[in-house]
Amino acid sequence: MRVLFAIDPSIAHLYPMVPTAWALQSAGHEVRLASPAAFADEIAATGLTPVPLGDAVWAARVSDDPLEPRGHVEAERYADALGLHVEEREYWYLFFQYLMTPTADYLRPDRPEADALIDFARAWRPDLVIWDLTQAAGAVAARVSGAAHARLVFAYDPSGWSLDRLAAGRQALAAAGLDENPLATLVRPLAERYGVEVDDELLVGQWTLDTAPPGLELPTRTRKVPLRYVPYNGAAPVPDWLREPAERPRICLTLGESYRRFIRGDWNRTPMLLEALADLDVEVVATLNDVQLDGRVPPPNVRTLDYLPLNLILPTCAAVIHHGGLGTFQAAVAARVPQLVCDTRESIMLRMEEDTSVELTDGDTSAELTDETGIYRSGVEYGVRELDAREQRPAVRWVMPAKKLEATPVANYVVSRGAGVRLNHQTQSVTELREAIRTVLDDASYRRGAEAIYDVWRAMPSPNDVVSVLESLTGDARNRR
Repeated sequence: MRVLFAIDPSIAHLYPMVPTAWALQSAGHEVRLASPAAFADEIAATGLTPVPLGDAVWAARVSDDPLEPRGHVEAERYADALGLHVEEREYWYLFFQYLMTPTADYLRPDRPEADALIDFARAWRPDLVIWDLTQAAGAVAARVSGAAHARLVFAYDPSGWSLDRLAAGRQALAAAGLDENPLATLVRPLAERYGVEVDDELLVGQWTLDTAPPGLELPTRTRKVPLRYVPYNGAAPVPDWLREPAERPRICLTLGESYRRFIRGDWNRTPMLLEALADLDVEVVATLNDVQLDGRVPPPNVRTLDYLPLNLILPTCAAVIHHGGLGTFQAAVAARVPQLVCDTRESIMLRMEEDTSVELTDGDTSAELTDETGIYRSGVEYGVRELDAREQRPAVRWVMPAKKLEATPVANYVVSRGAGVRLNHQTQSVTELREAIRTVLDDASYRRGAEAIYDVWRAMPSPNDVVSVLESLTGDARNRR
């Protein structure tokens, strides 16, 4: 069987796909991973075969003519028309801004990536296409080439959930003068160019590989195939200090890969956490880069590293402090480690901001940034371009709370199962943060909670277990064509 993965060009989207791709390859199937050309080396580093798409120097988020995200007024009009309550609005905004914006980038009619993916699928003739939530062109490529296709989601499915809300609220949306399915509207030009009908199956796949442990998933009408999220964090040599047992309780502090590229000081969360940890009798391993540290010198009990795979660190730790990202959460579950999840619990209010007083850095301060990319010192601005070099101001900005977008559902899950606590640097003092950390270390119930959610995770089908399911589903889908 030939299997083609269509992947967003970021390690946050690549790494969750790797164990399933390797399981298929190890079972004797041919596997290819397609993504914009600049990302080919990252794919090759996993030992899998990349298919480079388009121009190797182009990146959607820092292009000269980025697509603007939809404004907060439209997002809130939808939420109001659909009657969404506060928690539901977080899932809606996650879909409408965080997923729809990159989806639009990679469907652009003036860019070759989507057409290159379809051309490759036509030539290679995959049996199955697996695509992530930002790569809707993967579904079109599957239809054009006659392949079965499925999505892989990384813990819960805001797209499937939002599409269900849109379908249920069709009349209310029409009355409000709103597009009843904005995702279909994005996909339609590419689909029609290749004679493909835009239906529900095209938008959500013939089935969904669902890695959410029971209790974290969102209810959707999609056909789900449960899949254990096996953490893959890249490969690195084990440092000498990590081979020795920790003399004091070890805590891992990790605040994510994405925002650290452009938010200096990490919304002031990093200095508060470092101060809270300084007076504890612990050893801290902090995967923080220069942008997050913003010139601050860590206390003596904190060892800082730009990056080290979590699967190396976490098994040696008594607890992990993290930003609420789905990959980090799942890695901590697999390591049976109590979690302290950073979450402000604010509703995600996405709005355009006209204030131009944000202080910006000049030029590149990270290997992942270009000379035309700035880093926000204020820590609250996020946009399709980090800096307009000509105007020295953010070009288009969404203002959002000082947290990872998925942090609240992750924190809710961890706290409700007694596997950790929520940290809120906006409402808690340094002393309160310190006491919360101390409590998790001292109270054995949190370790038992971590063991309990590990058992739930361990009971889910592994990537190796799912290979035979994918073979059967693919055969059935292709036989129906």
